[in-house]
Amino acid sequence: MSALVRIKPEESKLLSNPEALAYLKKYEKLARELSGTVPLLASRVIEYLSKFSKMPPDSARSLREKLESMGFKEETIVMIINTCPKSVDELRSLLELEEKVYETSTLEEVLKLLSEYCVESK
Repeated sequence: MSALVRIKPEESKLLSNPEALAYLKKYEKLARELSGTVPLLASRVIEYLSKFSKMPPDSARSLREKLESMGFKEETIVMIINTCPKSVDELRSLLELEEKVYETSTLEEVLKLLSEYCVESK
């Protein structure tokens, strides 16, 4: 039977899939070191996030910073990173939580960034 590993959160923020994957991989390593096993739920979530993350965690952090500097809300940034929209229309559908309307040129700039960061499905 595996021992319960408790980690006290240091901060709370919304995470994209790749960012969550990075944290869970750290947890997985710690759990293996402390108890020799990883809880089944953690393993399944890691498997899911590995399959559906559209960029590496480091890229997600970098993209997050760039989108923050463009004035997007944290919720919108997470949705953009998780879905990697490919058209202005797809991107606009993610902007419902924004309090302002972005010009098409700004959205095209975001799509250009996404083309550099997002990887095709495996």
